Amino acid sequence: MKRLLLASALFMSALPLTAGETGCIYDLKGSAEILKAGGKSWEKGMKGRPVAEGDKVRTGPGAWVEILFKEGSFIKLEENSEAGAESLKTTAQERVFSFSFLKGKALWMAARLKGRIASRFSVRSPTVVCAARGTDFSMIVSTSGKTTVGLFEGELALSGVAGDGTPPAEKELLAGGEASADAGGLTVEGRLSKLMRTEERRYSRVKNRVENLRKRLEARDDFIDDYINRQRKKVTDLRTRQQEKLKKR
Repeated sequence: MKRLLLASALFMSALPLTAGETGCIYDLKGSAEILKAGGKSWEKGMKGRPVAEGDKVRTGPGAWVEILFKEGSFIKLEENSEAGAESLKTTAQERVFSFSFLKGKALWMAARLKGRIASRFSVRSPTVVCAARGTDFSMIVSTSGKTTVGLFEGELALSGVAGDGTPPAEKELLAGGEASADAGGLTVEGRLSKLMRTEERRYSRVKNRVENLRKRLEARDDFIDDYINRQRKKVTDLRTRQQEKLKKR
């Protein structure tokens, strides 16, 4: 009971959205945690928990977490994964999103922006940097840092570091292709492996739902704020019921 009250209090302290917070944990299953920018300890991840620049999110065994951003970008971290939001800047003129992906498996869906808004959306693993624009791709990072990237839609510019210390080599990855990067360098193939075809099927099951979420975001500027507030109310109601039960004991 005390743990539930503590988790509720921590969640309440993180709401509502403030400057620099542009997304939230939209859904999750199992053990997920968030480390707030400047924080020293990981906290329980919950639906509606804001995600801000400098935050990190990780999942445990058998868990997954979905993160939705105000401009429509979407991330799904699978089990035993960890990612960090290094930059989350959006203005009327540009979007600058950059993430670190340290380990695990994740689906990245960068929203296409309308008009003449400049976009920089990148994901960095220990062995490669993926620069995207309106691109859907999966990344798998092993414990050794080896990274496999499968691209399902759009284009990616990949930069890896060769094992002999030469400057980063940039290569282009097209939809339906796959790349692999480790200490030995970066390789690109024109087709998906069996493993990435499985990930593509996962992506297909998520795609329609994400497109519907984007329509709701476009229709309502306060969609995420409202979602966070509704989740906060659920936590508040739960906390009230718990306190009432304690008083009756």
